[in-house]
Amino acid sequence: KILGLRPQRVPFEEDENNGLMLADKYIPEELIGELLCYVDHKSLLNCQLVCRRWKDLIREYVFRKKAEMTFGQSLKCLNNCEDPWKIYYKICKNNPFERNLLKNHSGQDGLKKHWVITRQGGDHWKIESPPVGVPPLPEDPVFDGSNSCFVGEWYSCRWDCPAKYDCIVSLLDKNDKELDVYVFRDNLEDDNDKQNKWLHFTHEFKNYGPGVRKVLFQHSGKDNLFWAGHYGSKMAGASVIVKVEPKTASGSPRKRKSSIELD
Repeated sequence: KILGLRPQRVPFEEDENNGLMLADKYIPEELIGELLCYVDHKSLLNCQLVCRRWKDLIREYVFRKKAEMTFGQSLKCLNNCEDPWKIYYKICKNNPFERNLLKNHSGQDGLKKHWVITRQGGDHWKIESPPVGVPPLPEDPVFDGSNSCFVGEWYSCRWDCPAKYDCIVSLLDKNDKELDVYVFRDNLEDDNDKQNKWLHFTHEFKNYGPGVRKVLFQHSGKDNLFWAGHYGSKMAGASVIVKVEPKTASGSPRKRKSSIELD
């Protein structure tokens, strides 16, 4: 380094074999890309530091290919997004499809983990394991659909006290603006044969357009007799599931029947 002069950055020459020579052997860029698709997503972040060619290859091809392997169909439509490789990386890391995205869905990890209590009345919220005064909780329902966001939950009330159950699910953009909302309410009484049994609601969001970044899931309940103690409605198995229709080799979606009746 000469005093008073800044070191010059060596320009990257794409025509050279930088990054393509391993143990003095030339490996085509296409082959390196395919091999890197089988490297775990976390290690790929470090592989970007090998050289400029590997960084471009991983960001422009490998992350997209790995995400498509997870997703089951082409994701080239995301190339128009800002920094699409970050979206592909998130898909590889979190695999957000075909599974319940709500953590602590039944309060099994405590009241405050992954939930925010916005209002408490009477004797406050309580976790019961198993739930008192109701039959055993049924197994989770099977969701089916295509390119949709399904939400749902089990709810019930005691045999000796009627109750009310409410649930509001909102789709929000990055600024928390509401793009779509679903409101479900039910009155659980002996008159409508809804006490002492588990009921389940489900809703499918469709045609909500681009821009969804968050799903806000809110539920509440209370007993109709205002008794002291925990006699209000019970809820468990809250779920938010994004379903994606698999495509055939021609690119058209396969048709299949839904196994549940949607509201």
